[in-house]
Amino acid sequence: MKYVSFSDTEKIEMFDKIAAHFYEANFGQASKADIELMMFNFYIQKMIKDNQEQDGTIDYNKCSDYKISKDLGITQQRVRNLKVKNQLINPIDFEWEKAFAKLVSNAKFENQKVIISIPDPNLFYEIQNFLEEQGAYIDKQLNSKLLVIRVEYFIDLLVSLEPEHNRKEVVKEIKRVFKEQSKSEKQFDEKNIGKTLIDGAVNITTVLNNISTIVSAKNSIMISLSTLVNKFTS
Repeated sequence: MKYVSFSDTEKIEMFDKIAAHFYEANFGQASKADIELMMFNFYIQKMIKDNQEQDGTIDYNKCSDYKISKDLGITQQRVRNLKVKNQLINPIDFEWEKAFAKLVSNAKFENQKVIISIPDPNLFYEIQNFLEEQGAYIDKQLNSKLLVIRVEYFIDLLVSLEPEHNRKEVVKEIKRVFKEQSKSEKQFDEKNIGKTLIDGAVNITTVLNNISTIVSAKNSIMISLSTLVNKFTS
């Protein structure tokens, strides 16, 4: 293997886990698919460990589907399928917000939509699930790595990631901007901020600029998104 190298200690630990599926009165009960998934889990865990950055996020350029497919001799689509299945059976904890924020800086902003490539399918599903829980939606693309979403729904994301004590202040400021732009306060729906901003045709650059000093410093998505929108609207 070119991108992953196991130490002797790690190999011993791996063998013990494999042996447990055969030598505990269960010989032959594990299917070929079970063993393949187990071997993939060893591989992906090691790759993540070797390519983890100081903030705990993963360098996706070093863990790409292409590199894994070359290493294992399988298609990139099968790599993605194994990643999804492995996350269901052997969940790997990761802070998707941090990973997402780092990718936002490489996004494009076109026609009030943010277009961003999400290299990992599990990260994509985490983002999609979160947005859908907020009543937002993404535009489906033929390219399964491409996330396309209205910038207004990112406001929902920003608000939801704010600490409880700060969230009310952020919402209050968004509501003030909404009202300032000749919109009726009665039309403002705190549970569906993104949709409210879309229906009211509110200037997103103004909203981002106004809440930038209120949003907590830990809300890394705010920094990336604000920079992105200002870059393409200035």
